[in-house]
Formats: sequence, C-alpha cells, structure tokens
Amino acid sequence: MVGLRSLLLSAPTENFGIWWRHVMNLESFQIHYLHCICLLWRIWKSRNKVVFEFTQPLASSLARQFFFQVQEYSSVSPHPQLLSPRLQSSRLSSWVGPPEGFIKINFDAALHVQGSSLGLVVRETDGQVFLALGFHHPGISNPYLAELLAARDAISVVLSRSIPRAIIEGDSEVVVRQLDGRCCEDSVGGPLLRDCCQLLRSSSSCILGCL
Repeated sequence: MVGLRSLLLSAPTENFGIWWRHVMNLESFQIHYLHCICLLWRIWKSRNKVVFEFTQPLASSLARQFFFQVQEYSSVSPHPQLLSPRLQSSRLSSWVGPPEGFIKINFDAALHVQGSSLGLVVRETDGQVFLALGFHHPGISNPYLAELLAARDAISVVLSRSIPRAIIEGDSEVVVRQLDGRCCEDSVGGPLLRDCCQLLRSSSSCILGCL
C-alpha cells in the first residue's frame, strides 16, 4: 500500500477534481487504479451511512472492507499483480457462502433521478447463482425505503419459490437490525416495514444478516 499512499499524496490539494486529473496522468496510475476506485467507493459508502443512517463507521472498518473488496475483485481479475504479496497470501473474500442446505439472497438498492432500482442475487452454498432479479420503483427517493423495498422483494422470493432455509443479507444495518428484531413500528417505514415483518412471520426459516 506504500505505492497507493504515494499516489494519494502526489498532488496535495483540497480540490478532488484537480487531484483526480493529476493522478490519471501519472504513469503509475494504471497499477493503482483498482486501489483508488475501491478506496473511493468505501469512503462513499461510509459517507452514506453518516448521512442516511446517522452512524459513524470506524476507520478500521472502512480499511478492512477496502482490503476485502480489492481481494474479491482481484480473485477474478486477469491482473493479480494489482495485489500486494501480503494480500495475495490471504485471499479473503467479502462474500461468504451459506451453510449446507441454505440458500443466500443478497439484496441492495440504488437511487437515481427516476426513483430507485433494486437488485437481488440468489446463490447456493458453492456460490452458484441460480436467480438474479432487478426491480424499478419510480418515485422512491428515500434510501431507507429503497432498502426496505429490496428486503421485501428478497423475502418475497423465499416465499414464492418455497425456499426451505434462506439467509437474507443486505448492507443497510438499520433495515437488517429492524427486521431481525421484528421491530415493525417506524414513522418512516410505516406500512412497508410492517409488510416485511408480516412476510417474515410467514417464513420462519429466514435468517437476516448484514454485510
């Protein structure tokens, strides 16, 4: 990571646009672009937790997730030299397969001008994808509600497909914590949160987890 640190400090400035244009012109940029992208993504995700979930992520947590993301990408990349030797030796992955006999469903939401887009991926123990779905909900601009909608879609898949045992995993700690505790009263979530709880009561085999 020494090279990355040098890259980040190569043009000290408070203007991100100026810094970004500078590093893109460096000869070493192609070597470290993956690190830059993953690091900026983790910073953005942490910023969203502060703004939308009113939580303060630890710097150590951000760094750990950054390392995992670099490793996960590099494990399927044709350019393994992008990883440092120490990272190559560990080869950790941020996605962990479910126990034998379980199915894992990962859900997420993204906001855009037209509303929100939701997606979920259903995988078996060995990581084999047997179902991937996407949904669009016009007019939904609240990130919390978008995550709730994605969670509801994931739970609905368990019921509609008669999946006997499922682990449902998302990256919104607030949503996962509420549903896992069956906390069904919330001024923002309202009927949508209660709908999720009702679906969960109809399927006692669901286990909720947070990335």
